Amino acid sequence: MTAERAVEIAAKAVEAGGTLHASAFVSFDRVASVRFGKNSITQNQDTGSVSVTLTVGDGSRKASVSFEDTTPESMERAASKARTLMEASPADPEYMPPPEEGQVYPFISDSLDPEAAECPVQRRIEAVKGLIDTAEGFGLEAGGICSNVHTVMAHASSTGNLASHEKTAVTLSFTMDRGSASSFRQLHHESWGSIPWREASEQVAREALANADQRDGEPGEYSIIFEPQAVADLLPFLAWSMDARRADEGLTVFSGMQGKQLSGQRFTLRSDPDGPAKGIPFNDEGVPSRDSVWIRNGTLENLACDRYWAAKTGREPLFLPDCLEMKGDAGSTRDLIRKTTRGILVRRLWYIRFVDQKTLLLTGMTRDGVFMVRDGRTEEPIRDFRWNWRPLELFERIEALGAPERKSYAFVPPVVVGGVKFPCV
Repeated sequence: MTAERAVEIAAKAVEAGGTLHASAFVSFDRVASVRFGKNSITQNQDTGSVSVTLTVGDGSRKASVSFEDTTPESMERAASKARTLMEASPADPEYMPPPEEGQVYPFISDSLDPEAAECPVQRRIEAVKGLIDTAEGFGLEAGGICSNVHTVMAHASSTGNLASHEKTAVTLSFTMDRGSASSFRQLHHESWGSIPWREASEQVAREALANADQRDGEPGEYSIIFEPQAVADLLPFLAWSMDARRADEGLTVFSGMQGKQLSGQRFTLRSDPDGPAKGIPFNDEGVPSRDSVWIRNGTLENLACDRYWAAKTGREPLFLPDCLEMKGDAGSTRDLIRKTTRGILVRRLWYIRFVDQKTLLLTGMTRDGVFMVRDGRTEEPIRDFRWNWRPLELFERIEALGAPERKSYAFVPPVVVGGVKFPCV
């Protein structure tokens, strides 16, 4: 599907709505992926799907329907169903019409790679075969997924707004292991040419071999060196909590903290839809995205706010545009290790869950590589451990930051956090 066709579908859906207020959001995804495990390809698929959500309203009541068939007859049936549901609905005290005419949507550069949009199967097979060959050469087993996604989205409204966006995503996530020894990497970009799978495959193989013969870590106080992947694993839980309404209702750690210091001076978190981690120019309501600083030098500046709550509280509507950036400095993870006297290197976090949303207390496990660091050198591997951490408290104690790296939706640095007690529960 093209962006032009998506806009055409959205506009026709709004026309079929036939009510005072109507809006449509069209989403098309072509997902092509190769799954592999134990050094064998287990699945190869290439599927495409389109979804249209039509919302109709009369000024006090509204209803939404979703459908996949985009023929005129199907649109008319969907619109009729939406109007019937609307007429049977009670008045909505939080009713909002579509955004007024004249919305300006940002342009996201380099979000579409023509080759990646074709989802070439030979690229996926070549990468996966190369990973498997490398794993076998090191006596390891490789498993993961190589995916190629082409997305088209469009919005139209009865107030006269029209917008579209097209993007591609290439993601290669894989683990190499032998018994309990393992290492992991996720590579993500808009184009195939920026996926360095050959270099990464050998690095991961050597990391996995170094992770053999794990021991229990010695209790004490350490500096924790988080690789960028581990930092990226933590940030979604901040993002999910950064909601203005829930904060105003006293439900999150951000309650009453607007304009106040809530973390360390070296912690800055922002979103730039046209930055190194690409975002989206509008959401399903047709609200434009914008460059936003959420936390600056530890001070809370902004929270995501839907249109109803924004109107109620005198804010501007604001949403997280599927991207995050954490401010970094210079140098690699290896450079940070060289400057650490007594530390623990953590490569990745997983199985993360909220313990207490009001304090943003999380629990989870380390995975795919934890190492003792002594006098600037990575030494023996230690066993994975469970931790209970509050990210905002961790980022109060940042000792050093490295150069940010792309990790899927995020652009984040390696981070050294001081004064962490181990065990971490």
